[in-house]
Amino acid sequence: MTFTVKFGNNFLTDYMRIIEVHRNLGAGIESTTEDKISGGANFIRSRRNKSTIEVEFRTFWKDDIANTRRKLAEITSTEVPLELIFSDEPNLYYQAIRSGEVTLTENKSKLFATGTLTFLVPKGYAESVDTKVLNNDNSGGENGTIINNADNSVSVLINNNGTLPIYPTIKVTPTSETGYLAFVGQNGILEIGNPDEADTTTAKSQKLVCDFKTKSDFETNFVPDTSWTTSWPTNLDGMPLNSTIAWKDDGIRIGAMAQSSLWNAGVLRYEVPKDDLGNYVKDWHANFNTLYIQKNLEQCGRFQIHFADENKQPLACFEIYKGG
Repeated sequence: MTFTVKFGNNFLTDYMRIIEVHRNLGAGIESTTEDKISGGANFIRSRRNKSTIEVEFRTFWKDDIANTRRKLAEITSTEVPLELIFSDEPNLYYQAIRSGEVTLTENKSKLFATGTLTFLVPKGYAESVDTKVLNNDNSGGENGTIINNADNSVSVLINNNGTLPIYPTIKVTPTSETGYLAFVGQNGILEIGNPDEADTTTAKSQKLVCDFKTKSDFETNFVPDTSWTTSWPTNLDGMPLNSTIAWKDDGIRIGAMAQSSLWNAGVLRYEVPKDDLGNYVKDWHANFNTLYIQKNLEQCGRFQIHFADENKQPLACFEIYKGG
C-alpha cells in the first residue's frame, strides 16, 4: 500500500517520495517542582509542550525540481494550522503548520532533490477524524453503556479509547414535559430548570398533523374504507357509497361511477396519527378549499367531511349540498 501524507486539501505525496517520518512518542512534558530542604523536590504541576513532526522526502526521479519546489512551497505555506493526516493513521489528524525554512539539496546529477519538512503541532497531540456516538442502539458496545435505573435516572458510562480527557456533547430528548434536568459527573453537577417547580398545568403547542396539496400526498394517506356502506345522514338521508373517489388534476373527484342516472358516492379515510405519548390530539382545527362548477341545471352534489373518534363515532361534520 502506498504511503501518503495529506496536508489540508492537498496530498504532499503527489510531489514527493517519503523517506522517513519522525513522529515522537507524544509531546514533551514540562514539570514544575520545588526543591526540598531535606533533598529531592516536591511536584507542583506539569504541562504538555507543543510538538513537531519531521518529514524527510525526495522529489521524484527526473522530476522538474524547480516546479516541485514552487508547488510544495505553495501548498505548505499557510497562515493557520491545517489537518495533517498520514495514511498509516487514517483515523487521526494533527492540527499542524509548517515551521521554519525548507532547504532542498539536489544530487550531483540534478535528477532529484532531498529535503525535510518540519511541522509544528501547537496542541502537541493527534485528534480523531470522526465522532463516536453512544446511544441506546449501540449501548454495551465499544463506545460505552447506557443504564436506565429504577428511580428513572440514567447512568452513562463512556469509554474513552484515546489518551486525553474528552468533552462529550450530550443530547437529551424528554419523553414528557419536564421543568428540570440534571447532569451529574465525577467533578460536579449541571442543573437546568428548577427542581422545586411543580407542573400543575398542561402546556399546549400547535403541531401540523397533515397537509395534503398533491396527488402523492392524497393517495399515500387516504385509503378506501369498505366498512361504511352509506354516508352519515344529516338533514338528508345517507347515500350509498357505491362508487370510488380519486384524485384528478388538482383535486378529488368521483373516480368511477357505479350507476349513471342515480346517486354516486364514495368514501376515503385518513387516520390522524397519535402524538408522542400515544394519545390522539384533543384540540384541533382543519382548513380546506373547495371549488364547484355547475355546467347544467340538472347537476347536484353533496360533499361531506366527518371527524370521528377511534370508534368511528361522529365528533363534527361539515357538509355542502347543492340541489338540482
